Amino acid sequence: MKFTKVKAILVGGLFAASAAQAINVDALFEGQWYRTDINGGQGWSLDYMKIGPELGSFFVAGYVYDDDGQPFWVVGQDIDVQAGESTLNFDLLTVSGGNFDDESSRVVQNFGTMTMEVNNCRSISVNITGIDSNYVAQTTSSFDLTPFDEITGFPRDAAVCPYQESFSGCPSFATASEILPKTCIVQGTLTGDVTFTNNTNWVLIGGVFVGEDGGTPGQLTIEPGTRVMGVSGNDFLAVQRGSKIFAEGTAKAPIVFTGPYNASAPEAGAGNWGGLVLSGRAPLNICDENVPFDQCEAVGEGGSGMYGGGDPYDSSGILKYVRIQFGGFRINDEDELNGLALQGVGSGTVLDYIQIHANEDDGVEFYGGTANAKHIVLTDIKDDSLDWTHGWQGNIQYLVVKQNPDATSVKERGIEADNFEDNNEATPRSMPMIANATFIGGPSNDKTTTGMVLRRGTGANFTNVIVTGFEECLDLDSDATFDAAGTPNQLTGVLTMENTVISCDINFKEEQGDAFTVQSFFESQPGNSVADPALDGIYPTANSPADMVINPEKWGPFFDKVTYVGGIKDKGTAWTNGWTEFLD
Repeated sequence: MKFTKVKAILVGGLFAASAAQAINVDALFEGQWYRTDINGGQGWSLDYMKIGPELGSFFVAGYVYDDDGQPFWVVGQDIDVQAGESTLNFDLLTVSGGNFDDESSRVVQNFGTMTMEVNNCRSISVNITGIDSNYVAQTTSSFDLTPFDEITGFPRDAAVCPYQESFSGCPSFATASEILPKTCIVQGTLTGDVTFTNNTNWVLIGGVFVGEDGGTPGQLTIEPGTRVMGVSGNDFLAVQRGSKIFAEGTAKAPIVFTGPYNASAPEAGAGNWGGLVLSGRAPLNICDENVPFDQCEAVGEGGSGMYGGGDPYDSSGILKYVRIQFGGFRINDEDELNGLALQGVGSGTVLDYIQIHANEDDGVEFYGGTANAKHIVLTDIKDDSLDWTHGWQGNIQYLVVKQNPDATSVKERGIEADNFEDNNEATPRSMPMIANATFIGGPSNDKTTTGMVLRRGTGANFTNVIVTGFEECLDLDSDATFDAAGTPNQLTGVLTMENTVISCDINFKEEQGDAFTVQSFFESQPGNSVADPALDGIYPTANSPADMVINPEKWGPFFDKVTYVGGIKDKGTAWTNGWTEFLD
């Protein structure tokens, strides 16, 4: 029974299964492969078809010989190939006779059963058993396959296919699973330089920390195509202050942080594991005047470590082409793990091409700091998709939020934005700049869904934004927020919104006692409109708004000066293509 066809049963803290796993066998392994151990060779053609999230069907066709030396074809299909599964099984068949007009004369016979173990981009081990007696010449049927690159045009170098090394065992900082082959277990604290390779699955047990805050630092490198899994809500990965993570996937081989279930399994869901935490030394605004600015620090949720300091340019490393899914364990009502928690993270950190899916708490939350991000996708989040507090002063461009209207939270929002709850006037004030964002919501049966809630004195600058589908689009709360914004006739620049299109059941949430109406704030700024953005899912159409120019004087070198509204220009060239899931 294959691992991907069982429920990933928890046994002694680990999920139990019976088949090898490690490499994501998908379209990277398509093409022509051949045997080098027999005269004349023997060719096999491999083809992959994606059929769902982390799920595909793999086809094989082999050019082989009978006892008389005559060539014929055998074909097979593994209909349930899931991410992380490197052992495939095929029932091989031969087909003879018949034609397209008369299928009744076609003869289909069993040939045997193939087990294919994918070792790396250049090596597949094959064993064929149960061969029909008509094909006794094939009884010597354990062999290796090598790709026929120069003919098929499928190069196997690391730039295209990252799985270059076969699994040979777990490194010294990890423990080999006694249950699953090709699986390494990590616990405790990682110091020095360590690497999560892509030829094994990595299992986190408990809080796994990269480096020691105030002690020995750590540097964690994660190769493209690697899967890192937590098996319970208490399992998370936390990069400490002074340490770094270098997780650089590719569009064809993203790095995936996930729980114990495949994405297509019915058991997969929010809260299956903890999440990913980065802690840095960039400034916070939560300390009183008795604490020196560069010594202001806090403790992260879930026991994830200390964060904060006086270095706005601090680097926690790189996250690029990364998917974080099914996390966000709720420890209690006041202590929850986000999909990605950025705690005092500085602008030296690279955050690009990141998707967070089905998190129990917030998708991504910025706790102070100066971190910037591009190409962010937040889908099916159970609480707030984008959250910030503690004086975050960073930038985001190209953001897509597809909110879950059936979330369990009573405050489900596309954005929940705070300065600091205990002191709404605290400095440095939260004041991010956000361009090219799409927020898509839906109605809920038991709560009000809101696109943006800007409150507790937060500042922010928005441009080229779409907010649609929520029950409420825009809500400004707290006296300090209105005071910081100024008035519709004389805005201070602390809180602005331009080139923005909104379309909700209630576009503006107006509350008694507010200094001015939310509608007047919105209508006083250039390029704003209440209109149907005419989207096709997350993608714009020919009828969507266009020609909204980003002001180069206001929006600095971080921002591309594009002229379209929303997070994506068009479906055909969308930056979400290839590495994301769950967007259809």
